[in-house]
Amino acid sequence: MKTGNRIGQTLLGLCLAASAAVFAAAPAEAAKVPAPAMKARLAAKVPVTGLVRAGNALVAVGDYGTIVRSADEGKTWQQAEVPVSALLTAVHFVDERLGWAVGHGGVILATTDGGANWQLQATLDDKPVLLSVYFADAQRGYAVGAYGTAFLTLDGGHKWARLAVGSGHDADLHLNHIFGTRDGKLFIAAETGAAFRSTDRGTSWTKLATGVSGSLWSGLERADGEVVLLGMSGRVIASRDGGTTWQVRETGTEQSLTSGIATANGGLIVVGAGGVVLRGAGGEPLQLEVRADRQNLAAVVAAPTGSVVIAGQLGVERLTPNK
Repeated sequence: MKTGNRIGQTLLGLCLAASAAVFAAAPAEAAKVPAPAMKARLAAKVPVTGLVRAGNALVAVGDYGTIVRSADEGKTWQQAEVPVSALLTAVHFVDERLGWAVGHGGVILATTDGGANWQLQATLDDKPVLLSVYFADAQRGYAVGAYGTAFLTLDGGHKWARLAVGSGHDADLHLNHIFGTRDGKLFIAAETGAAFRSTDRGTSWTKLATGVSGSLWSGLERADGEVVLLGMSGRVIASRDGGTTWQVRETGTEQSLTSGIATANGGLIVVGAGGVVLRGAGGEPLQLEVRADRQNLAAVVAAPTGSVVIAGQLGVERLTPNK
């Protein structure tokens, strides 16, 4: 692992496994049959790394292959049927039924029932560490991860072809999070302050001049089209011109920031390591809170009626409204 890399910090202290530089897609059937995730009485308290909306439901993924689902905005959770026990790192849905999850060992899971049941759809050769998954629609999707790992599928996740994102020294940067914007652009938040943008659906990529050097862990698009990236040392940077120029937002913290959402009032909610929560209404500075447990937070999502659910080292829970 490269000096200074802190992937493990965002994945709740779990070490990033070494993986080869060249990968190829292989059908799940060709791989050795893995052990399924064990059923746990307190599955919602397993360390969680990814959390999303699936229609009116919420779905969280985490360690030991655990996936939990809530149909009541995070009040109660039910463990899903999952065929692997590997650490799952990210999850994405295109509608209330169709979703994908990825993780260590190159596993790609799929669901067609809103996250209640999952199938091992594909496994990437050499078992790379996958860190993020994004589908533009039910057929076209992307998976990215450690050491420049990037793949494209055009058939809903059954077959995957490798993508080249960075070049030269940038070819093996860890690609931490991929997401799309409403105008069709793709963005990747990467290590050492790198970020990449594609305007042609992933065929070619441009490295962006972010002006920061610490790893960027995730990103999002706000309702007004502003693109926001989050990272080490409490870094929040924002672009109003599609990633050409970036401005730094003050946060009052040096903790790593791992996930954020745009709120209905035009603001942001951002979470991170050490129990950090940042909140700010549209146009207002972000206000720092530090939760009493100071446990690492990895994800945040807004439930259908606006309540907020957070996830991390202690599992999933509802966030107390800002007073």
